[in-house]
Amino acid sequence: MYTRLDRIEFKFIIPLEKRDLIVSEVEKYTSYDEGAGGSSQYPIISQYYDNISRDSYWEKMRGQKSRRKLRIRVYGSDNGSIPPTTFIEVKHKHYGRGVKRRLMLPMEDAVNLVEKGGAHSIDVSGFSRSDRMVANEIIQLVDERSFKFLNTMRYDRQAFVGGEDAPDLRITFDTGIACRFEKHELKADDKCFEHYLLPSDQCVMEVKTNTVIPFWLRELIGSQSLVKRSFSKFCTALETHDPVVRETINAM
Repeated sequence: MYTRLDRIEFKFIIPLEKRDLIVSEVEKYTSYDEGAGGSSQYPIISQYYDNISRDSYWEKMRGQKSRRKLRIRVYGSDNGSIPPTTFIEVKHKHYGRGVKRRLMLPMEDAVNLVEKGGAHSIDVSGFSRSDRMVANEIIQLVDERSFKFLNTMRYDRQAFVGGEDAPDLRITFDTGIACRFEKHELKADDKCFEHYLLPSDQCVMEVKTNTVIPFWLRELIGSQSLVKRSFSKFCTALETHDPVVRETINAM
């Protein structure tokens, strides 16, 4: 599944009490994410892959203009409004713009493709040409860059999509952001985490668009004195809890 390589993103760290006020305004101009089954809230489990040198992390820290991260992501839960849905995703940042190329697969097939020998580990005969291209990119990352399991992250997401004035707008609020570096069986809505990346009364608000931010949202950001800042869940997890990255940072 290919998407235009032109999405821009803005992030804000906000207190939960301010989130509730902002959400009440956002709801006036947006709708719930249809991909979430008509619900605005769902859990996300992300299993990341990198090599022993942590190339994905250091490429971001060096400001490399074109860089990629590989993850398996599970949306939803067994008892939620949407059933668990699993994707392998290549998140590609290119000169400040971002895109996700991804394959939707059964969870077992997703793990097998990334961890157990590439395309011959699953049946790809029914894949479209574009899906085969994504599968080949995934296999290349694993084989040529020696990507292995690195960590797993979890958070709860509240998601909204723009109306007719901004159809490509997406606004998300992520809470309970947690990580672990021990490898467990991948499963939807897993709650077995002990390391949290933000205080319990804070969340990450993210604005994503392919074009421009609508006037009402610019007004809302200004009236709430929101300050754009950089915040990477992946990098923060490594900097605070990965012994390989922490050792390198402490030696600098």
